[in-house]
Amino acid sequence: MCAIFGVVGKYETQTAQKAFQTLKHRGVDESHIACDTSHFFGVHRLAINAINASYTQPLRHNTITFVMNGEVYNYRELAKELNITTQSDTKVAFVAYQKWGDLFVNKLRGMFAIAILDGETLKLFRDPLGKKPLFYRISQDAIAFSSELKALYALQPMKLNTMQLPVYLSYQSTIAPHTIDASCKQVEAGSYMIFKSDQSTQTHHYFDPLNTPISIHSETQAISQIKQTLIHSVQLRIPSEVSCGALLSGGLDSSLIAAIASKETPLRTFSIGYDGYEQYDERPFATQVAKHIGSQHNTYNFTKEDFLETIEEVINVLDEPLGDPATIPLCFLLKQIQNEGIKVVLTGDGSDELFLGYKPYKEFLDLEQLATLKHKQWMRHFLRSNYSMNKEWEWHKRIFEETTLFRSSAELFSDLQQNRLLRMNVRDDNSLRAIEPLLGRFQKSKRTAPADWYTFIDLHIQLSEVFLRKLDRTSMAHSIEARTPFLDKTLIETVFATDPSLRTAQMPKNWIKEIAKTYLPHSIIQRKKKGFNYPYLVWLQESGEIHTITKVQERFGFFHKEHLFWLLSEAQKGKFQHQIFAIYMWCKWVEKKQ
Repeated sequence: MCAIFGVVGKYETQTAQKAFQTLKHRGVDESHIACDTSHFFGVHRLAINAINASYTQPLRHNTITFVMNGEVYNYRELAKELNITTQSDTKVAFVAYQKWGDLFVNKLRGMFAIAILDGETLKLFRDPLGKKPLFYRISQDAIAFSSELKALYALQPMKLNTMQLPVYLSYQSTIAPHTIDASCKQVEAGSYMIFKSDQSTQTHHYFDPLNTPISIHSETQAISQIKQTLIHSVQLRIPSEVSCGALLSGGLDSSLIAAIASKETPLRTFSIGYDGYEQYDERPFATQVAKHIGSQHNTYNFTKEDFLETIEEVINVLDEPLGDPATIPLCFLLKQIQNEGIKVVLTGDGSDELFLGYKPYKEFLDLEQLATLKHKQWMRHFLRSNYSMNKEWEWHKRIFEETTLFRSSAELFSDLQQNRLLRMNVRDDNSLRAIEPLLGRFQKSKRTAPADWYTFIDLHIQLSEVFLRKLDRTSMAHSIEARTPFLDKTLIETVFATDPSLRTAQMPKNWIKEIAKTYLPHSIIQRKKKGFNYPYLVWLQESGEIHTITKVQERFGFFHKEHLFWLLSEAQKGKFQHQIFAIYMWCKWVEKKQ
C-alpha cells in the first residue's frame, strides 16, 4: 500500500516535490521518485508485503513507467501464469501489463490505483469498487494525478465548485468523475482513462457486475458458492508478514469477517463505544464475539472531547466535505489502532448492500408495487398540490410520476428539501441527473429486478463514494490499510450471478446468517440490526460547534436563512439529525479551506 503522484508534461521540480510530500502519511516506510524533463513520478510506500525485499517503484522498462497504490491479492497465481518469480504484487501487475496491455486490469483481484506512462500516453486505472482513490487535473501543458486531492491543491489552489453542493446534499459526497474542485476530476470505479499527448482522452469501464450471466438458480447453490468465495476472500486478505486486526462492532457482518479470519491467524479486534450513552454502545456485543472467537480485544471510549478534537483532524484529512457522521469516531478508532502498531485491518463493509440488509430496501420494494396501479393520475395531482417536506412524500411522488424511486441508501436531502434550503433553483429529479450515467448502464444491461438496481447503485454511491472514501481517508491518514472481504470482485460477481428473486426472498441477509451459524453464537446472528449512531448532534449543540453553520452562512450565504433556521430549530427536537450534520460538515470544511 502506498501513495502515488505524478505529472506528465511541464512542471517545476520543487513544486512537484512539495506536492508529493503532502501524501507522506499514506506510505511512511519509503519514498521514491523517477523523473526527467517531461515527467515526474513518485511513490510513498507502506510496507506490508515483501517487507525486506528491495523496493523498486516506480518500475521502468524501455518507454514504460509504472506506479501502483494498493494490493493485488491473487499476485501469486498471476506470477505462475506469467512464469515469473517475485514477492512483489506490483512487479506482477507490471509484467501483466507488458503481456496483456490494457486488458491486464481484468486479471487483478484486489484494490488499486495504477498510473502507467507508456511512451507519451498516460493511463490511469482504478479498482472495480473504487477502494483506492485516483484524482487528476488536466492543464494546458500537463496532466497531474494523485492518490489524494491535497497534492493537486499543492500544485494549484482549489477552486470551489458550488454547483456540487446539491449533489453533496443529495448523496453526502461528490460523485465521480466530479470533485469539489472545478478543475479536478477522479477516475471512476472499475474504469481506466487514457490521456494522449494531443490532450485527447478516452474512458473505458472494464468492470460491471451487471454483465455477469445469471447462473445460480437455487438457494442451496447460492449459499454454498457465496460461503466458499467469502472464506477465500478473507484468506486472501490476511497479511503474511504483519499483524492483522479487525474492526468489530458486534454486528453480524464485522463479527463474521473476524470469526473467519480468526480461523486463519491470531487476530486483534477493536471496537468503540460511548460511556453514558448505552443506547448507542455496542461494545458488550463486540466483547461477546471476541471471547467466542478468541481474539485479543481492545475497546475504546469516545467522548465529547474526543469528538470535537477529532473533527479538526478529519477536516484536515478530507479534501472534500463528507456527510457521514461515522467518519469522526472511525478516525479516532483508527488512530488508537495505529498506536497499537497494526498496519492491516479487516472490515465488514458491503454485506448490507450485497444481501439487502437495510430495512428501507423492503419499504422500497413495497412502494414499487404502486407503479402497477392503473389510475395514478389523481394521486399525481394530489401530491403535487399537497407537498410535504418528509421523505415519504418524495417517494410517493416519484412512483406516481413514474421516475426512478430508489437512488441509493446514501440519499439524504430530497430535491424539494434542497430547493427550500439552497439559494439556487434545484429542479425536480436533480438528484437523478447526478446518477444518470449509472442508471443508463443499468438500463442498457437489460436487468429489471429492483434488487439488482438497489445493489448496483449502492455499490457505486453508498459504498464507493461515501463508505469507502471515508474508510480510505481515515485509515491512510494513520498509515493503516483497511481491507473489505465482502467487496471482493469474485464475490460480487457471484452475487450478481444469482437469480435476483432469490436474493429478494432471503432479505434481510438470511444467507449471511446461515453462513454465520458455523462461526458465531445464535444471539449475535439473530439480534436485531442496530444502525450505527452516536450523540453527535447533542455534542455539536452542547459545545456550540453547531454555530459554525450560522457563521459560514453569514460569510457565504449558501442557504435561505429562514429555512436554515427552521431546520436548526427542528434539530433541537431531535429531527433532521443526519441532514444537520451534513450541513455542518460542509460549513466546517468551507470555513477551514476557503
